[in-house]
Amino acid sequence: MSRYDPNPFDEEPVEVNPFADGAAKGKGSGQSSYSGGAFYTTNTGSVPSSNSRLSPLPPEPYDRGATIDIPLNNAKDAKAKEKELQAKEAELKRREQELKRREDAIARAGIVIEEKNWPPFFPIIHHDIAKEIPVHLQRIQYIAFTTWLGLVLCLLWNIVAVTTAWIKGEGLSCNWILMHQFC
Repeated sequence: MSRYDPNPFDEEPVEVNPFADGAAKGKGSGQSSYSGGAFYTTNTGSVPSSNSRLSPLPPEPYDRGATIDIPLNNAKDAKAKEKELQAKEAELKRREQELKRREDAIARAGIVIEEKNWPPFFPIIHHDIAKEIPVHLQRIQYIAFTTWLGLVLCLLWNIVAVTTAWIKGEGLSCNWILMHQFC
């Protein structure tokens, strides 16, 4: 019994090969009928045997001078595109008429759609404190609105200042901030 025997209680040393076929297993001959497949050969100069399951593919022909014809728009494609565009145009016209009909119905019902007026340079919302807020709450609303605008302005300035300091490399270290925070 050798020192490297995987099973010292085994009476007959058996070569364990998971790739060996059933006939060769357990015989202890050390020889396997497994050939390793089409890509495994012990002789690097030989070609795989013809009885292997995989046969090599023939090389594909490749002509460097060959041109590839890409069909450009022919008459059928142009007519199909034209029909498709006309269908889309008809659909858009139908949707536009439906939207116009709804707007007219809303106007006849007396619903007033407020015009967007704020911010003045790019109106995205309707904002009119004088018309929409009761008189006794208008002062509070003006103060709240200007406070909100001031906060937004300060935060934007903070972003610009910190980004500029970061780019210039003049950022404050955490120790400096902690030292001078409570002065």
